[in-house]
Amino acid sequence: MTSRGDTTGAADDPARAILAVVRSIPRGRVSTYGLVADRAGLPRRARLVGRVLAGLSAGSGVPWHRVVAAGGRIAFPAGSRAHREQRARLAREGVPTLRGRVDMDRNGWHGPAGDLDRLLWLVDHAPPTRRAARRVPRAYDREPPAAKRRSG
Repeated sequence: MTSRGDTTGAADDPARAILAVVRSIPRGRVSTYGLVADRAGLPRRARLVGRVLAGLSAGSGVPWHRVVAAGGRIAFPAGSRAHREQRARLAREGVPTLRGRVDMDRNGWHGPAGDLDRLLWLVDHAPPTRRAARRVPRAYDREPPAAKRRSG
């Protein structure tokens, strides 16, 4: 039997790989079904993550409530017992929900690879300086001269 943090062998036991990723989501953070599947080595298998989590026993100790649908949406129907339970568990961990959604920018867990992507692509860059804002017109920017009309 492998340890909780071992995600090797996702092809051999996808459920074990999924549960290892879910257990690694830190308290106060959430991840999406799709990201959990990617981290478990099962890209495009978000529905499998949902099936594995749905099959958990009540006392499993796996923090299933830290997994939400794309965009931070709680996947259970609004007003259902499961929806209320997930919101309550997230609130106990300090994760607020608004209209059934979690702010993924504030509370999302992306793991090590996700953090690198955020550093490279999602970081706000400094506003352009005055010099960069002034653009020097180039010859190819000008309108072509109007064709001369012949009189006659």
